[in-house]
Amino acid sequence: MLHSFSETVQSFLLILALSTCFTAALDLQAKVEKLEKDYDKIKEHLEAKIIVLETKVSLLEAKVEKQDSLLAVLKKGHKPLKDNVDINEHRRHNATLRTCHEIHVANPSYPSGMYWIDPDGQGIGDPPIHVHCAMEEVENNWYQPGTTSMLHDSESKMDIGNCTEPGCYSRQIKYYASDRQIEALIQLSQNCAQNIVFFCKKSPLNYNGIAYAWWNDKDGKRHEFSNWLSTCDKLSDTELIDHGIIRDKRLPYTRFHFSNPFKGSGQHQVSRLRCHGKAKTEAMPASCEDLWRMGHTLNGIYSVRGAKQMETVFCQFDKRPNEQGFQKWIGYVDVKSLPTYFYVRKNTAFNRMSVAIPFEVEKVNVGNAMDLKAGIFTAPRDGIYFFSFNGLASSGPTKETAYSGVGLFLNAIQVGRTWLHEADVTSNHDRPLTLQLTLKLKANDRVWLEITGMAETSFLYDNHHGHNHFTGFMLDEEIANSP
Repeated sequence: MLHSFSETVQSFLLILALSTCFTAALDLQAKVEKLEKDYDKIKEHLEAKIIVLETKVSLLEAKVEKQDSLLAVLKKGHKPLKDNVDINEHRRHNATLRTCHEIHVANPSYPSGMYWIDPDGQGIGDPPIHVHCAMEEVENNWYQPGTTSMLHDSESKMDIGNCTEPGCYSRQIKYYASDRQIEALIQLSQNCAQNIVFFCKKSPLNYNGIAYAWWNDKDGKRHEFSNWLSTCDKLSDTELIDHGIIRDKRLPYTRFHFSNPFKGSGQHQVSRLRCHGKAKTEAMPASCEDLWRMGHTLNGIYSVRGAKQMETVFCQFDKRPNEQGFQKWIGYVDVKSLPTYFYVRKNTAFNRMSVAIPFEVEKVNVGNAMDLKAGIFTAPRDGIYFFSFNGLASSGPTKETAYSGVGLFLNAIQVGRTWLHEADVTSNHDRPLTLQLTLKLKANDRVWLEITGMAETSFLYDNHHGHNHFTGFMLDEEIANSP
C-alpha cells in the first residue's frame, strides 16, 4: 500500500515538473516572440533615426562647405558675403538667379559654396532652393565652372541589408528641392548627369536571368541594370565596385531597389544631380520656351519669330514648357496644314464636250482630293489653290476652221479657258493648249476641266506617252481665327 502511494506521489511530482517545464517553455516562446516584435519596432525606429541623422549630416556638410568658402575669401582679403542675396544684387535688388552658371557668368570671382537659386523663376512657382555651386574647374572631372549640384539624403553609403527577394530593399531618393525646381534646372542647363556606385560582395544586380536590382526615373518608370552594370554579377568573395552614370531625360534617380540573395554584402551611394552650362537658344526667340530660357518670367504677350513672319504668342511663365497652357498663339488655331497636291494625265484620246474630262494615270495624289475617274478635284479646306492644264489638240484635214477649247470650272461655273483655232487645215495638225489659274476656294468646292468647243475633226490627242496633264495644289490654307 505504501509502495503504491509512493509511486502515485512520484508520478504526481513528475507530472507537476513536466507541466512546469511546459509552461516555462510556453512563457519562453512568448517572450522570444515579443522580443522579435520589439526588435522589429526598434529596428524600424533606428532606421528612421538614421535617415534623419543622415539628412542632418548632409545639411551640416553643406554648412561646412559654405564656411570653408567664406574662410577662403577672408584669407584672400575680400569681404565675406553675408548671403547669396548679396551676390545677386549685381543684377537687380533682391534678385535670385536661376542657376550656378548664371551666377558664375555674372561674376567669375565668386567662390564655390552654397547658394540660393530659383530655376523656375523668381516670384513665381516654388520657393528658391539651396544648392552647391562649383565655381572652379575640377581637374579630371566632367563638370565645368558654374556647375549646380542638387543635394539629397542618400549621398553617403547605404547598406542594403540581408533580404533575399528581388528588389526587397527599397530606398527613395529625397532631394532638397521640389520636382518642379529640379525639372526647371534640367531644362535650363546644357548637360546634367548623376551616377550610382554599388559596393558588393556576392550580391549581384542580375543573376541567371533574374533582375535582383533596378532603379526608377523621374516619372517612376523602372529601369534594370542589365547591359549597364555587371561587375557585381560575378559573385566575388572580395568586394567589387560597380558604377554607372546617366545623362538623359530620365534624370534624376528617384528610387533604388536591391537584394542580397546569397547573404553577401552591398552598399549603394548616389551622387548629387549635377548640371552645367546653358541650354542652347536661338538669337531670335521662336517660342515661349526660348524666351523662358533667356530669362523672361513675366506672363504676357510676346512677339516671336515664325516660319514666314513675326507672330504673337501669350506666354504663361508660371507654368513649365511641358505643361498645358504654357504657350498660346494669338489669332490662330495652333494647327498645321495637311499637304494637298495632285498630278494626273490621260493615255487615250478624248472629244466629248460638256462633261468633266476623266484621267487614267495618277502620278501623285497627296490628300486624295482628286477623283481620277470622275476628273473632279474637291477642296478639303479653305485656302488658295493653284491649277495647271497642258494638253494637245489635234485636227484632221478640213476646209472649215479647226478649233478646240478647254475650260476650268468651279462648281459648274467656267472660271478660266484656253482656246485654239486655225483656218484651211490641209493635213493632220497638232497644237498645244495651256491653262493656269489661282483660285480662292472654300472647303468642298469642286474643280474640273471640260471641252468647251471643238470642230468635227478635232480632239484631244493622247497615247500611252501622255500629252494631257492636269496639276493642282494648295498654296496656303486659311486657318480660322480663334474664338
